[in-house]
Amino acid sequence: MANPNNRKYDYLLAQNEKYMNLTALTFGDRTITYEELHDRIQKYAKMLYQKGIRENDVIGVCTLNTPESVYLLYALDMIGAIVVGYSPFDSKERIKQDIAMTNPKMVISVDMNYSNFKESEKALNFSTILYSPLMSSDDLKLKVGYQLLQLKNGNFTLSRDKKLGHLLKQNTDDVIVPKASFEKETLTDILFTGGSTGVHKGVELSGEGINHVVEGMRYMYDYDWTGKTYLGNIPFGHMVYGRVIMHIALTNNMTYALTVKALPSDFYSELVRTKANCAVGGPPHWTSLIEKRGDEFVPRSDLKKGSLANLDLATSGGEAKKTSTDDAINQALKYCGSKTVLGDGLGATEAWSVITLNSGKCYTPGTIGSPISTIKMKLVDPVTQKEIKGDQPGLLYISGPSVMLGYHQNEEETAKVISYDEDGTKWCNLGDYLQKVGPNTYKYVGRLKRNFVSGIENIYPEELEELISTFKEVKEVVVTPIPDDIVQYVPRYHISLYDKNIDYTSFEERLKALITTKLSPNWLPCDITYYDEPLKRMMNSKLDIAYYQEKDKQDLKEGKLRLEESKKVRLKNM
Repeated sequence: MANPNNRKYDYLLAQNEKYMNLTALTFGDRTITYEELHDRIQKYAKMLYQKGIRENDVIGVCTLNTPESVYLLYALDMIGAIVVGYSPFDSKERIKQDIAMTNPKMVISVDMNYSNFKESEKALNFSTILYSPLMSSDDLKLKVGYQLLQLKNGNFTLSRDKKLGHLLKQNTDDVIVPKASFEKETLTDILFTGGSTGVHKGVELSGEGINHVVEGMRYMYDYDWTGKTYLGNIPFGHMVYGRVIMHIALTNNMTYALTVKALPSDFYSELVRTKANCAVGGPPHWTSLIEKRGDEFVPRSDLKKGSLANLDLATSGGEAKKTSTDDAINQALKYCGSKTVLGDGLGATEAWSVITLNSGKCYTPGTIGSPISTIKMKLVDPVTQKEIKGDQPGLLYISGPSVMLGYHQNEEETAKVISYDEDGTKWCNLGDYLQKVGPNTYKYVGRLKRNFVSGIENIYPEELEELISTFKEVKEVVVTPIPDDIVQYVPRYHISLYDKNIDYTSFEERLKALITTKLSPNWLPCDITYYDEPLKRMMNSKLDIAYYQEKDKQDLKEGKLRLEESKKVRLKNM
């Protein structure tokens, strides 16, 4: 086996050396072998080096799940660049903020996102390489239509030196890419998270960390990965979980079946089309396999018997799945011929995603499973900071090679979560409460984090509250999540007004316009409750969020909250 204490690309190459004839990637009707994969990674590395990228340069990427994105990420690691992941789904303002925070030398992006940052190119002094997500498509008509659309949307450049396709045609035969150095706990990647406080932060990660996650996950399964197919639907350019799925698939000599059809509405058809053996999705992906009849959840009526017979491993991630839908999802999997049950676990960007797994040989219903073999865990009393040895709930601290280096240019936030033992062991407090319920098995109790998922999007209440507070009418605001079995949660706004005699229609129209522009429609509420008195606070003067969560439960129980219209907004994007 390859040594995980290495660069990501070197670890990949060592794992693939005996399997170069196997299929590494599929994209539509195209197949790419491991030999072709490594040839193209090296070709891309030469092109990028010729373009001026050097070891330790900060390079931003804004990608979709296409073959070119895979080549770019590993080529950049081969050179030794520090890769920053920007989301192609973020607003123009958010992308500009992230670029300003990380100060890249270059941004490599799918061209459909160019209008979101091209105005910043000169001001922030970075260069750009653009490429079409349809570069590997053979559909000429689709390509022409796409290019016309990008021209219309302002995502077009006449500069050939900015176009990936043109750069790849240049002669690089004489280009020699120096071997990048390797040193443990050296920054290789920056990926963004809302974290335990909802504050948007860049998480600094080391390259060997993701290798150790692969090692730890491999140990958790009694499974022959070689030659099997992993569905590549989770975005890997900016999402840490997607990056891990890509790396575990390719370093285990699997076929990574790329798809840009990543929405829950496409999930079943993509599982069937790719004949996936392994797949990961958020709860909305898996609930797309079921429907509600009366008061019960049941498998979708259009599922085909035996259609998922190849599916050996099914995992839910990104947000806690709901027990109310588990049985129906597992019934759907069984009807479709799969012998697996839906697993999950616990993860965080701060640990290269995977911390525990409730899947494979560690599956225990009602738990989050066990820590992967490369992670150490302890539960701590939040008051005394002493380790809890029994079965009482405690605050989770983790240690291991996959734990983050810190938050980018944010020593204050880093100091809140990173601490060291007397022996120098580094621990990270993720703000989650767990309870030990068996030998090396844990139950999830709750979180200090307030973020939640609405439809297919992460919602960070603190960020939303800050935006709402910019309205002069607003004195205070608390955003709470209203649970739903299909779309996970829908925000509710509790707003204290300075003066209750306002034009509510005008206010809500302006509020909706700002939130839709700055964030997205998924951040809009199912309900706005107004108060003309100050919001309730605790003895420590902090807003009593738990008070409003209890109010939500009571109002939901009494039928005062209606989610139908809000759900329609989420379901359109699912």
